Amino acid sequence: MGALLEQTSFADDRRAAALRFPSARAIERIAPTQTVQEILAYAAEKEQALADLRGRIAELEHMVQTDELTGLLNRRGLESAAQRTLANAARYSEAGVLALIDLDGFKRVNDEHGHAAGDAALKVVARILREHARATDYAARLAGDEFAILWVRASPIAIEQRHRSLKAALDAAVLIWEGAEIAVKASVGTAAYNGTTLLDDLMQRADKSMYFQKNIRNRG
Repeated sequence: MGALLEQTSFADDRRAAALRFPSARAIERIAPTQTVQEILAYAAEKEQALADLRGRIAELEHMVQTDELTGLLNRRGLESAAQRTLANAARYSEAGVLALIDLDGFKRVNDEHGHAAGDAALKVVARILREHARATDYAARLAGDEFAILWVRASPIAIEQRHRSLKAALDAAVLIWEGAEIAVKASVGTAAYNGTTLLDDLMQRADKSMYFQKNIRNRG
C-alpha cells in the first residue's frame, strides 16, 4: 500500500512540474509559429537598438574628450587618461613622464599671417606629437597653443630619447603658408610620475619645467 501511495505521489509531482515548466515541444504546440518568430524578431530589433545606443554613447564620449581642430585629446580627455594611468601606476608600480609643450611666438603667427595660418601651425604640432607618441601614449591639445604628451610605462632612458627627439622635431618644423616659411618652435617641460604621484602635482611640475625652458629660450 505504501509503495502504491509513493508511486502515485511521484506521478502527481511529475504532472505538476510539467504544468509549471512546459517543454519546448509543448510551447510550440501552445504558441503559433508566427508568434514565436515575432518574439524573436522583436528581441533581435531591441538588441540592435541597444548596440546602436552604446555606439552613439561611445561616439559622444569621444567627441567630448577630443579637440575638434587637431583630433588630439582635449584637456578633459587628457585628465581622464592621466587619472587611469596614475591608478595603474599605483596598482602595478609603473612609471612614465608627462611632457607639456607651449609654442614660442605663436601670437606673432596669428598677427602676421592670420588665424588660418595659426590653425595650420597647430595641426603641424599635432602631427609631430602623434609621431612621437606610441599607441599606448596620449597626445593632447590642452588649450590655445598648449599641448601635452603622456608617455606611459617607459624607462627614463627611453623617455629621454623621446624627449630630445620631440624637441628637435618641433624646432625643425616649418609651415609653408602662402609662399612664406613660418618656423614652428616650442618649449617642452617634463615631469616623471610613479605609483605615488597625484595628477595636480604632476601637472604643476611639468608646467614649471616648461616655463623654465621657455625662459632659457627667451634669454637666448
